[in-house]
Order: sequence, then C-alpha cells, then structure tokens
Amino acid sequence: MLTYKATTMVSSSVVDTAGSLIELIDSLDNLPTNPPSLYIDLEGIKLSREGSISILQLLNHPEEHVYLIDIHLLGEEAFTTPGTNGKSLKSILECPVTPKVFFDVRNDSNALFFHFGIRLQGVEDLQLEESACRPGPLSRKKFVSGLARCIEIDLRISPSAKRVWKESKDKGMRLFAPECGGSHEVFNLRPIPQSIIDYCVQDVSFMPHLRTLYWSKLSPEWKAEVDVATKERVRASQTLTYQPNTRDKILSPWQSVDGGRAADDFFGRLDLFGGRLLGP
Repeated sequence: MLTYKATTMVSSSVVDTAGSLIELIDSLDNLPTNPPSLYIDLEGIKLSREGSISILQLLNHPEEHVYLIDIHLLGEEAFTTPGTNGKSLKSILECPVTPKVFFDVRNDSNALFFHFGIRLQGVEDLQLEESACRPGPLSRKKFVSGLARCIEIDLRISPSAKRVWKESKDKGMRLFAPECGGSHEVFNLRPIPQSIIDYCVQDVSFMPHLRTLYWSKLSPEWKAEVDVATKERVRASQTLTYQPNTRDKILSPWQSVDGGRAADDFFGRLDLFGGRLLGP
C-alpha cells in the first residue's frame, strides 16, 4: 500500500474567465507523459448526455494543483479557447499521445461527446486498472469498485489526511446528494461553494497515488487488456445506445463464461427486490 500524507495536499483554483483559461492551457504544454501528468474528473447534473456538465476538475500532477474549470459558466468556450501555443482543452482531451487519467470514464466521455463533440483519446481508466491488477482468478475481478472504496482500502492514508478527506466528502454529499437532503443543482451555484470546491479537489488529488499503485501491479499483458477495454468504454459511451445508469455497469470486462453466469445469477437475485435488468 501507499502512504498518503496530509502534507502533500494539493492547491486549487477556479478557472472561469478566458484569461485564466489561456494561462491554464499554456501551463499544460510539454508536461511529462510517463507517468501521466493529467488526472481528470467531472461533476454535473445527471452527468451524461441526459444532463449537463458543471465543473471539470483537472489535476496537473507535477504542479500539484487542481484546476476547477467552470463549464457551467464558460460553456463551449472552455473547450475551444486557444492558448498562446494554439492548443485548446478540446485538442488536449482528444490528443492520443497526451495521457489523461480518469476513474470510470464512461459517463464523463458520454457527456463530453454529446454536449461538446469531444472524442476522448489517450485515456487511462483507473477503475479498470484496479480490477485488472487484483491477484488470483478472473472471479476476483468480476465487479469494479468505486473511487471512494479504492481510496479507503488501497491507500494507507495518514489519519489527518483521512479525516480531511472524509469531512470534505461528507460536506459535499450533504449539499448535492438527494439521499442526504441535497441537490445536484448545487454544482451550478456561483460562486462555487467552498464545500463543493473541497469535494471536487479531494478525490482527484488521490488519483496519481492510486495509478502508481495499480500500474506497478499490472503485467504487460494486463496493461494491454486494460488499454483495449478503456478504448471500448470510450467508444461505447459515444453511441446513442449507451445507458448511463444501468446496474450492469458494476461488471468488469474480464468475464469468463462461468463469471458471466455468476453475474447473471447475482442480478437475478437483485430482481427479487424489484426492477428488471435490461438486456445488452
């Protein structure tokens, strides 16, 4: 496991003007690519083609700084405004030789493609890396994990960092999670509430540490498998048949025949509690 200390907490800033956007784009030029420098997450209302994007969090890992790009305010301009080098956020997101690390890229890609025409390339999916690096038979890789579980289980977080992370996560969820009495509309409040800023910054700041851990455990063969599966996730997310909120999204792509049957049995038991699993 890795130890994540509170002293390594990243700084952050909100990008909500053309000038600050140009500065950001210029700062991303000539960054190291191995390991990746860019880690990305998105927040929004029903984040997918069916909803909207409010904030794009971009961690520049060498700089240890998270940029919260205000998509709600800037709209298309956030992606098309060029820096002094002629690049834009869109061209960076679509560049196949500039690696960008996401955790479960599917809904993010779906929203970016259908709202802004962005065809992601150069993507690493941490969720797939985590499931692929688990030791043992394929049955241990059957279901994917969420980011919070990965942070809690796989990183040996110092007590102070863990407390800050949990407090930020809990405060944010009380604001936006309906089950906690909140509303996703809070992501569109301006200025962005500090609790939402803290929530957005926390998760993405852990992603480089998870990537280091998972990547070190993957064989060359599994790295290739993860790359193929990630490209398929992106491709599928850009189709109209993609469904952003189906229960089968907890299945990993590493399914043996027996594993697939076991998953069917699992969902069959879920049907006892209401609802039917849609077919592929």
